[in-house]
Amino acid sequence: MNQSTLLKLSLAISILGILFLFFIPSYLPAKQVSSYQKLTEGEHVTINSTVKSIRVYNNFKIIKLDNNITLTCFNCELSENQRINTKGRVVKYKNSLEIKVEKIENAP
Repeated sequence: MNQSTLLKLSLAISILGILFLFFIPSYLPAKQVSSYQKLTEGEHVTINSTVKSIRVYNNFKIIKLDNNITLTCFNCELSENQRINTKGRVVKYKNSLEIKVEKIENAP
């Protein structure tokens, strides 16, 4: 193999590897959590809990759940004491972990 072909091949394999690393987390199952102590930053999680309080800001809501987990969501319609299933990513905000909601629905 000449040097030009080897360079093109290594570049193509590198790009495919980066794309693989970028898309693979969306296919992994989310971890079920039930308490704040089990949260890890950057992790995808699911929660089944009850809404304890809701604070409304300009374009988002901060939701406290009965297990002391905090959610942030945009354009979600919830009420206090509503039972919900939530899927999202754990993020750190002001030295505290919270879940940025990706999907939220009523729990049975």
